[in-house]
Amino acid sequence: MGEFKINFQLQDLDKICPWGSEENLSLHWFGLTDGQLWINVGSQTIYEYSEAARQYFACPIQYNDYQIARFLEDFSYTFRYIGESIPGYLYDEIGEFEAKTDAWKESHMDDEDAVFDLFYDNEYEPLIRWFYDRTFDSGHLVGGPLIGCFRFEDKIKLLWESTYKLENGESIWTAPAGIVEIAFEEFISSVTEFYEAFFAAMDKQVVNAVAKDWGNVLLDKKRLAEENEERRSEFFDNIQLLKKPEENTDWNKIVELYGRMKAELSSD
Repeated sequence: MGEFKINFQLQDLDKICPWGSEENLSLHWFGLTDGQLWINVGSQTIYEYSEAARQYFACPIQYNDYQIARFLEDFSYTFRYIGESIPGYLYDEIGEFEAKTDAWKESHMDDEDAVFDLFYDNEYEPLIRWFYDRTFDSGHLVGGPLIGCFRFEDKIKLLWESTYKLENGESIWTAPAGIVEIAFEEFISSVTEFYEAFFAAMDKQVVNAVAKDWGNVLLDKKRLAEENEERRSEFFDNIQLLKKPEENTDWNKIVELYGRMKAELSSD
């Protein structure tokens, strides 16, 4: 089983750009989380720009360069679902699941209304909902990958994919797609380690931001400290959902729908 580690580096306060127009500049907790983020998964790195991408965009930045709070929000929201173990049958096929559902939808594209009714509003909706509940996209990034985490008992698979290509056909990322299995306890430990390191860094960021004279930049310093504590508590509570999930998914129904879909695909 591979390594899993979430890495980050906050931007120096003096290099963080305030938001808004010159006459109405402001900053807030979200803006102060500006920095770089990258994830080591096995021997690969998610969110690491390829050399081709850095040359193409004429930018020396190596990793996902955005407010790290966005990752916190998107990633931690999935914890309430990730903690629930999925059936081994689906776990074994997780690397092919999205491609198969896409192929099923493609086979019905002569009747788009029927596809929408079946997959997004009716019978087959549970079949795709469980998958996307455990994933989050990176739509705020150019070519950002879809990242999913799928637990089965004491193991978890991390899956990611970005199909974005530069004009020359090369990927924007050093690892555009992959799937790696690690121990679930290691996953929780690594998430907790990231949580502790990130909020220790944000504690310093907030203290320094409160002490700094921001001139004409509006920053509610009292609210900044309050939100830092709220965000810390929210992320901690989400980690607890990894350990004690609400297990209420109707897996029998989902497996039955998946089998029916695969049977239909094989008969085409």
